[in-house]
Amino acid sequence: MLFLLMVLPVGNHLFAADPSLPSPDSMKDVAQRSIERDIPIVVFISRDACPYCRTLRNSILAPMIAADKFDRRAMVVEVSLDRIDAMTGFDGGRTTARAFGEAYQAQITPTLLFLDSEGLEISKRRVGIPNLEFYTHYLNESINEALLVVQGRSDKRQQAR
Repeated sequence: MLFLLMVLPVGNHLFAADPSLPSPDSMKDVAQRSIERDIPIVVFISRDACPYCRTLRNSILAPMIAADKFDRRAMVVEVSLDRIDAMTGFDGGRTTARAFGEAYQAQITPTLLFLDSEGLEISKRRVGIPNLEFYTHYLNESINEALLVVQGRSDKRQQAR
């Protein structure tokens, strides 16, 4: 009995819900915040039953968000292809998560897209998890590349004024 009481708290922790990432209703609103902060958007394309998506969310993305690793570098949002309610796209029109994924040819999950405020890809997308040990390195590489593009455009706009 004592053994069960000692194991029970650990067992409950094993069944804890996955940490959640922001799941936007409006990519247009996300784009506006990205312009205000002068940072790119990382869109995590996922599926609910995808074990690799859970691994990426739980082992990489959620801990990095909790540690403010994206704070001044990128906005991270999740779009589950299984989502059934409508969302607003970058153009302000109504769309579905599935149509959003199809527009980016992102049916394989997990996929990370690195986008500017207009929804254009500005860095190499990451598809799957080829190597979990080095994934954070490759993620940071893509974010740095996207950040340079966004800030370079911002600098050009400021110089044109």
